[in-house]
Amino acid sequence: MSQNFINERPLEEREESVLGALVYEFITTGKPVGSRSFVQKYSFSISPATMRNIMFDLENMGFLMQPHTSAGRIPTDLGYRFYVNSLLDSYDFSSKDSIEVNEDALKNELLLDKLFSSVVKMIAQVSRYAGVILTPRADFAVVKRIELILLDNNEVLMILVTRTGIVMTKKVSLSVNLTQDEVYECSRYLSSELSGYSIHEIRETIMVKLHSEKSITRNKGIALDIAELALTESREAELNVEGIENLLKINEMVQDDRLNSLLNVIEEKNILKNVMERMLEKDGVRILIGKEINEGKVSGCSMVATAYKIGNKKVGSVGVLGPTRMDYEKVVPLVDYSGRIISDYLTKMSM
Repeated sequence: MSQNFINERPLEEREESVLGALVYEFITTGKPVGSRSFVQKYSFSISPATMRNIMFDLENMGFLMQPHTSAGRIPTDLGYRFYVNSLLDSYDFSSKDSIEVNEDALKNELLLDKLFSSVVKMIAQVSRYAGVILTPRADFAVVKRIELILLDNNEVLMILVTRTGIVMTKKVSLSVNLTQDEVYECSRYLSSELSGYSIHEIRETIMVKLHSEKSITRNKGIALDIAELALTESREAELNVEGIENLLKINEMVQDDRLNSLLNVIEEKNILKNVMERMLEKDGVRILIGKEINEGKVSGCSMVATAYKIGNKKVGSVGVLGPTRMDYEKVVPLVDYSGRIISDYLTKMSM
């Protein structure tokens, strides 16, 4: 994977070693890397002059750059991409030994919204960057129970409880009079017929099927009308961000264009929401570096994120936003672990 960046030629083994070590050094120190100290620190069996030539070649190929003439080299987005792909090639996604979090505390959360909040705060705290989570749309929620409550002025309140603990309420105005007993009958019917289905399934297929049944009575028809009206609009996916203050403590994140990027992200949440929705397109941990984020208002940032699932269905995403000089070696397993924790919880709750 690591040799697909350049059209001129693939990297030689020694060039790969130098580039990988240089990116790691810059991530660790934040300082441009000079040839002499670099050779000594990483025990390369070459002279500083040879190292300068290698760095020069890597610069010409777009992997490195010099902030100014007398400085050492720093990675470009392409250099980070090489490093990240090498990291992903060797990363053991079955391991979680490097994750220092209280897993039991997360798994003992009883409410879904509380779990999302706990996970994104944990990500921000452990990574020291910003944690980001895109919650599922309500369409994916599986119904556990439905209750109807008769209100004044021919209004009915529908309370829908999902298997993952989300409670949705909606008032519906009726054009007919119902007694309390008839409302109870409607509640029992809706719970028995709609429990176990997702809201998306109910709207797309189940309603049509139930309306077409020959045995449907007046009250059952009214119950279906109530449910149909109540489920017309569902809660959109929401974005939750924690730890922006962590980014403001990083020197390069508060300089000129990167500070403007941060302010744009804070003020316009749709920027991050669009990025997180893109994470639903593929499985596994995805890393967007610099311009790969593809948002004109974001520069000098990287996003590491993964989709989480209910069963085999991707319903949301979780990740870390930070500088391109991010500690990817620490963040990748953290994001992978977070996605698995949420997927396990949602899947078990939906059974």
